Amino acid sequence: MQFDQRNKSVYDIMKRAQSVLLVSHRGPDGDTIGATSALRRWCEREGIAVVNFCTDPLPQKYLFLAGTEKYVSDPAVFDDGKHDVVVVCDCGDSRFAGIDSHIDSLKKRATVINFDHHPTNEGYGHLNIIDAAASSTCELVYRFFVDNQVEICRDMATSLLTGLLTDTGNFSNPATTRDAIEAASGLLKSGARMHDVGRNLFRNKSVGSLRLWGAVLARLKYDEKLGVASTVILADDLNEETTDEHVEGVSNFLNTFLDADVIMVLREMPDGQVRGSLRSVEGVDVSRVAKLMGGGGHCKAAGFSMAGRIVEETDVWRVERT
Repeated sequence: MQFDQRNKSVYDIMKRAQSVLLVSHRGPDGDTIGATSALRRWCEREGIAVVNFCTDPLPQKYLFLAGTEKYVSDPAVFDDGKHDVVVVCDCGDSRFAGIDSHIDSLKKRATVINFDHHPTNEGYGHLNIIDAAASSTCELVYRFFVDNQVEICRDMATSLLTGLLTDTGNFSNPATTRDAIEAASGLLKSGARMHDVGRNLFRNKSVGSLRLWGAVLARLKYDEKLGVASTVILADDLNEETTDEHVEGVSNFLNTFLDADVIMVLREMPDGQVRGSLRSVEGVDVSRVAKLMGGGGHCKAAGFSMAGRIVEETDVWRVERT
């Protein structure tokens, strides 16, 4: 990994900050939470006032990470005028970050820093640390610390390893690169609690969630001509016993074990939207499809949302606009 001068610029800005606001994206996953958790721990150690914002509640399985109990979802944090630096992690655009209605005013009174590894990132920050070749945003934050000779404590290492394992599918998908493995090695040397990460991320399925997965797997359809396998999660699937966290990871699971060029999982959301999750193997760029639908992501992992409901047809699933 080569030294990145942009990391030095970000370091200097954050060290001078009166207060830093760290932003995670909607529907937070291990990468956005891991990156902001690690940065929070560093800010606290440096005596920099810091607030973490995420518009959606953090999934239970990530609450073992340091500082996650202090995340807030009240958008009033954007209007209190306290923060002179805003750091957004793992968000390709301000809409996904939940700050689209605040970004213009933020950029007038605060320095906006954008850490991301999505190739569709719109570069909305004053400083944009974007690398589509990186496995995860946590890998970029790891480089930030290394380039600035920051000591990575055990809590920071555990948070960053969580993001690395999340976005590489536990080192099983094409995002697993030499740099990702080297970063993981460095984090383990810094004391990352690998056992805690594995237990919370991968050995966390309840009986209720596996029953739900069974229903989702039973709906699989395969278009042999297009090489697309698809399934759906319907609004009726979720009840008091099956929540949002029960459906996490379906797309990655199918992409790991199913012999198909493209995996598409459609999910009906409570607000009348249908959320699409796309995964692919080498040579198929699903981010282009997602972008056509108003979404974005990586070549091999992307997503989108659109208003409508899911309708079953003989060989395919269709989103009927409402």
